[in-house]
Amino acid sequence: MPYAVVTRDEESAAPYVAALELLDLEAIAMPVTRSEEPHDRAALTRALERGGYAVVVCASARAAIALLAARGHAPLPEVWAVGPGTARALEAAHVIPLVPTKARDGATLARALLAGRELSGKRVLVPRAEDGRDELVEILRAGGAEVDAVIAYRTVAVAGDDPQITRGRQLLVAGDAAVCAVFAPSQVAALDALVGIRKLVTRFVAIGETTAEALREAGAEVIAVAATPTPEGIAKAVAAVYPATT
Repeated sequence: MPYAVVTRDEESAAPYVAALELLDLEAIAMPVTRSEEPHDRAALTRALERGGYAVVVCASARAAIALLAARGHAPLPEVWAVGPGTARALEAAHVIPLVPTKARDGATLARALLAGRELSGKRVLVPRAEDGRDELVEILRAGGAEVDAVIAYRTVAVAGDDPQITRGRQLLVAGDAAVCAVFAPSQVAALDALVGIRKLVTRFVAIGETTAEALREAGAEVIAVAATPTPEGIAKAVAAVYPATT
């Protein structure tokens, strides 16, 4: 059976592994990054205590988790999120977000928010990664919102000798991985440092256009982009570059 590499840990990769198995691919989790606490652990809590936000925007499940940890028992304003994983993290704490169906990443989430809400002069809170891209914030500010972009977590590349990445790394370097699914620009950077993306023969699938652009910049040649940030969306994108055999 051909192999696929999924750049997430085993737990969060599980639904993608199941979706790829339907394409006759054996998927291997390869968590190339991990999340850590921000240097200022109280920054998000202070922002929530100041209040006055019309909307909170979460572009990842990790941002949602940080938001929930920082809020304590305080009520939240309206929350917008991208993707079912982010939505599930919020819903587990009884926070029901608005999840635009066409939002695939931070940029498309920001555009959907501006199309759905008048935000000129209103304050918007964006919990974000320390090294996260700026498109979401820039789009909201260009639309007139007063954005507080607060560092909620850090994304750190795993060490090259981490046993969790050994199998996936071997498959990629040997050319035995038919497909590699990637979920964030930070994962692209970490993967490139580990294996050299430009040297690989695998086909790449990105969760959204922002990640796809990072892959192009790293030298990936065959890239498909998921139409939706879901396991089903990733599977359909994989099928576009590596159809299942019958």
